[in-house]
Amino acid sequence: MTRCRPARRGLQLAVLLLVAVGLPDPLTRAARADNWSYQRLVDAFEQRGFSVLGSHPRCAERGLYGLYLRESRRIVVCPRGNLNDTLLHEGWHAVQSRCLRGRPYLGEEELRRGLSRRDQRDLARLYGEGRWQREAEARVMARRDPAAYLRLVDELCAPPPAAPPAAAPPAAAPSGAVPQGQGLKRTGS
Repeated sequence: MTRCRPARRGLQLAVLLLVAVGLPDPLTRAARADNWSYQRLVDAFEQRGFSVLGSHPRCAERGLYGLYLRESRRIVVCPRGNLNDTLLHEGWHAVQSRCLRGRPYLGEEELRRGLSRRDQRDLARLYGEGRWQREAEARVMARRDPAAYLRLVDELCAPPPAAPPAAAPPAAAPSGAVPQGQGLKRTGS
């Protein structure tokens, strides 16, 4: 049996504590997102009708990692930071806009549990009351397993079931035929 160094043992205890209290394990979360290549995620979004762009004039803005261009189904991922996280974050903004029509998917309690303290501070500082929910939800959803995330996108964005076809109107009687139950009228001789 090997002995753990005190620092390593402290890290192990911290991870166990995080898991025990129900907080997402940051190592596991990162490993899930990193199991998918960026190109695989791009392909997944493109299969769902979105275009993923690697540049946009707004990428020159300091601190901007990406954006969703609402009316065009285009997701922009600027060439900085973790591209997978940015694509999943901005992709969730697409889901919020196109599929949820601005309605929240996660409740405030679930959002607060899914956000780190730093995220909560950043969001409170950067976004007003009206945008906090959308941004918090996009951060939390971007941390989910990509396979589960994409299944949820498919579920939320599926077109509504087609209405059953309307009953066909009765067929018109062929011309020259006499409607049933009526005699043939003759005129003149």
